[in-house]
Amino acid sequence: MNRIAMHRSMVALLVSTSIGLAACSSTTASDGAPTADSPDLSVAANFYPVEWLVKEIGGDAISVTGLTPLGEEPHDLILNAQTREVIESSNVVFYLGSGFQPDVEKALAQRSQGPEAVDLLKAPGVVLLDAPADLGKESLAGNKDPHVWLDPTLMQAMAKEIAAVLSKAAPSQSGEFEKNRDALLASLGALDDELQGAIRGCLTNTIVTSHAAFNYLAQRYGLIQLAITGISPDDQPDPATLQQIAADAKAAGVTTVFFEEQLPRELSETVAMEIGARIDLLSALEFDPEEFIGPGQSYLTVMSDNGKRIAAGLQCA
Repeated sequence: MNRIAMHRSMVALLVSTSIGLAACSSTTASDGAPTADSPDLSVAANFYPVEWLVKEIGGDAISVTGLTPLGEEPHDLILNAQTREVIESSNVVFYLGSGFQPDVEKALAQRSQGPEAVDLLKAPGVVLLDAPADLGKESLAGNKDPHVWLDPTLMQAMAKEIAAVLSKAAPSQSGEFEKNRDALLASLGALDDELQGAIRGCLTNTIVTSHAAFNYLAQRYGLIQLAITGISPDDQPDPATLQQIAADAKAAGVTTVFFEEQLPRELSETVAMEIGARIDLLSALEFDPEEFIGPGQSYLTVMSDNGKRIAAGLQCA
């Protein structure tokens, strides 16, 4: 059993219990209407980056529940009865489509009534990249790469869509949503400026990553992603492919191979040893960083740290 599977088994009971308690302590009345002392809207979000955006914009006016349990690999999410109930009892569900989490899309397609479902990959300004031709073995809808959240400018586009949907659902709170949206757009813009300043004048422009999650980041900041595994981390390379990745990394002058906090690092270590490189952390932000890094960590702080690590690993000016 690998480390991800072991971690899942350890947290499964805790997560199931916590979701059940959350469902039992719903902030809405039995008919779905908000109670007098509850937020106006009950919102579900498919996993951390979307949940973070929704919370930042919604503030105290909404209640937000994430659909991906602690420690669960988002690509492999299988909804249970309790998370399906969360979907059914929500006013709005924000998610990423294109086959990123097929079970979420299936549950939304099968609902007889209930929430407004908003696929943020269809938000104005979000342009999807193709999955890598050599690693895109997963049957994603349209063979597209869903990892849009690793480009702060695409997070801005999704933030605008979230604010618009929330404002339509709760017009009396639209002023708060718009204020929060503007503050968030400014923070994401500042992050983009920071990353633009950090990742420039590099000795190499190739980042070797654990899985093919970083193409949007690479495209935004003038880099080339060389991924060890596919769009899903479960798509493992065969020995010949691994040897080719190592050869390509060496030819590109790579001196740092990146691994992710919740994925086994053995493949990254193998490539690094083959070419005499070091390894370093690069977060794909598929998990809540407060749970896996520490209190006070968020999308903004982790992306800033990613920029510093990339700048060091690529020996940027």
